[in-house]
Amino acid sequence: MKFLRAALTALPFVLPVLAANSFAGANNYYIWALPTADRIAILDGMQAAGMKVLRTWVTGVGAGQKNSNNVAGKSFKLVSSEQDAGLTLRLVPDLEANGIGKYDDTVLNHIDQLMVDAHARGIKLLIGMYDQNALRNNDIYARTYGVSGFYTNPDAINAFNQRITHILNIHKNALLRNQAWSFLGAYIFGLEAQNEPMIWDQSLYLSHLSWVCASALQIRNNVGDRNQLIFTGGGAAASSVQSAFFASSCAVDVVAVHDYNDDYDSFMSSAVSQAKAAGKKLLVEEWGSLVGSGRTANLQSNVQKINSYKVPWLYWEVISNADPHQGEDYEIQVNGADWGTLSSASQSTAGISGAAFDFSASLAL
Repeated sequence: MKFLRAALTALPFVLPVLAANSFAGANNYYIWALPTADRIAILDGMQAAGMKVLRTWVTGVGAGQKNSNNVAGKSFKLVSSEQDAGLTLRLVPDLEANGIGKYDDTVLNHIDQLMVDAHARGIKLLIGMYDQNALRNNDIYARTYGVSGFYTNPDAINAFNQRITHILNIHKNALLRNQAWSFLGAYIFGLEAQNEPMIWDQSLYLSHLSWVCASALQIRNNVGDRNQLIFTGGGAAASSVQSAFFASSCAVDVVAVHDYNDDYDSFMSSAVSQAKAAGKKLLVEEWGSLVGSGRTANLQSNVQKINSYKVPWLYWEVISNADPHQGEDYEIQVNGADWGTLSSASQSTAGISGAAFDFSASLAL
């Protein structure tokens, strides 16, 4: 034993390097509002496909999203005009639908249940605490501060910081021993302040990248668990990747790429290098293939491109019902058409070793 110890001390000691595998996941912004059977169908399908992360966010939604059966929430009478007086909408209200700082935790309670259901299937949540689509649709923040004012008005910034604190530390998950989300790292993979901040106005975005970093710091000040990663919220293709996010002073852990242009080869190599040099991570948080005769080939091509950089990805969007073909049509029904292609892509991604970034600690249940 003495000889062995002497021999070991005489040689350089090198710990074995464990190569992390890549992984895949999916998005659905209203899954927590679906009936139990529909919600479980999505989660079961994701589990079977080997998907590890589900991205959703805190926002108000009306019934029938993507022609689904989501009906959870409250009924509201429309009385804003004589024409719509007496009409009733059924929806889940936004956290601050009743006024800034007047929190209605209905949506958080639904996400509490989703955490439990997902965890039982080996899936963790990536949660956004606000959606720019709500802002642009004239929600309480837009009516109070204006759309651009949300990012520039000190009162708006302070109010939003309080929203972040409420979500992460004031609200408690009654299903998980009344713990705050900040302590639920076994259920929460990551957090982001807003889905796609300022994506509609590149000038506003580029001149206020500091908002992304400041909001990330507010999240980190509320969450001591470093394995709950903080994301940027994504941008438009190459503009998702900004040098400001790689600065050591920026509290962002993961730069999230949203790309529907299939142009990864124009920026991903450089982005991966920048992230590695900065000690940060990269993830393709949204991508999708349009419905049409070339969809299968396009799905396979996109996965091949992303996987060539050994970066994980989340598909937009997985739904529980037949695709209603609304707007930009990227939806894929679990166990429906094109699901087999996406499921196989997820399984092949999970088999990629030597991933560019090690997410294993944050994926651990």
